[in-house]
Amino acid sequence: MKRRNSITIAVPASMVAEINNLRDKTTALGQLGRAAAIYRVDQIIIYRDQPDENIIMKYILGYMETPQYLRKHLFDVRPELQYAGTLPPLRTPHHPLEESLSQIDVGSFRDGVVLGGSGFTYNVDIGIETPIEVRGKSPTKGARVTIEVMEKDPKLSGRAVKKKDIPEYWGYDLRGNKRRLSDLVHSPEWDLTIGTSRLGDSYDGVKERLEADWIEAEKTLIVFGSYKEGVGEMIERDGRKPEEVFDYMINTIPGQGTAAVRTEEAVMSTLAILNTLKE
Repeated sequence: MKRRNSITIAVPASMVAEINNLRDKTTALGQLGRAAAIYRVDQIIIYRDQPDENIIMKYILGYMETPQYLRKHLFDVRPELQYAGTLPPLRTPHHPLEESLSQIDVGSFRDGVVLGGSGFTYNVDIGIETPIEVRGKSPTKGARVTIEVMEKDPKLSGRAVKKKDIPEYWGYDLRGNKRRLSDLVHSPEWDLTIGTSRLGDSYDGVKERLEADWIEAEKTLIVFGSYKEGVGEMIERDGRKPEEVFDYMINTIPGQGTAAVRTEEAVMSTLAILNTLKE
């Protein structure tokens, strides 16, 4: 089931820069992708930070989010994906296990890749033995689309749908950000903004007020800092105060037993706590 309040998390481009080898970078990003999927995050923003490893992050997180049967269409052999085989499966609704026509139902949704078409119909590979025929103007060959199965007999056919029209959680989108972090947070596109910091307010102290705002919000942004610099420090470097930019600055890991909490660990911990709020 998808969230009514659409959740976006923002993580720094330097998130895995301190990790020395690609295998361990892949593992850390795999943990991030799993956390996003478990807690139904709709979008991951990679905001600019140094050292900038956003290319590695985009390829690994994008590969992980893509259904397995589409990866051969959408990804070339890339050095960033050398250890992609170690990534854990998401097992979200848009990563179905069904691989044959007999296993899918009318009304089900599948992601696919446009194979081509003629006239006012086009064919889409949806990961089964038979391409599905879709009516309408064909998107670019090789484009990723989402299809609702409308008929199986006498011919497999469907219609293109938008992600927002699917009643289930349908994975996360990836987005870059070239603006300053403070400008991203201060954007009018968000109804609610949350910064995470060990120097933030106690979660227990703000929970009641936060829950009321969470229920009312339709688009929420949650921002995480890097291994070397907290969210508050980043905002202050932009010449602003965190309390002027964020609706909330909260500490979701009180009494932490380690000197630092890695970004992927903070994401998992924070989303687990926020997941207890009423929707």
